[in-house]
Amino acid sequence: MAAELDLGAVDCFLVGFPPGAPLDGGALTQMAALVDAGVIEVLDALVIRKDDDGSISGVNLAEMGGAVAFTGVRPGLPGDDDLAIAAEEMSAGSVAVFVLYENTWARGFVTAVHERGGVFPGNGRIGTDDLLAAIEAAGD
Repeated sequence: MAAELDLGAVDCFLVGFPPGAPLDGGALTQMAALVDAGVIEVLDALVIRKDDDGSISGVNLAEMGGAVAFTGVRPGLPGDDDLAIAAEEMSAGSVAVFVLYENTWARGFVTAVHERGGVFPGNGRIGTDDLLAAIEAAGD
């Protein structure tokens, strides 16, 4: 793999907000702080809305411009399939954000593995809500 194509580990998450939730930019500010600190690079993000009638609309972060613009954004990575998958998890009237990001802190490690012929055949992640529920259940 060419060095210019190496990335750190790439992850994604879907965060949902119920109808009427305050969308005041607080979470976006925290994500921007991670970008500014060099911890992550946002590759792309998609803001998704599920209307009361069940119809879905989405806008790419790169299309929003202004204060939400990130220099690392590579528009078009989340596609229609990602939108459909996210929509299945959403309730009517809710908003969700699908974020694809690189863990830039892992870039050197990933590059070293690739330079030695190594591959990453898979990875896993435990959702925060699932982990918190498991910790709470274990404490009973």
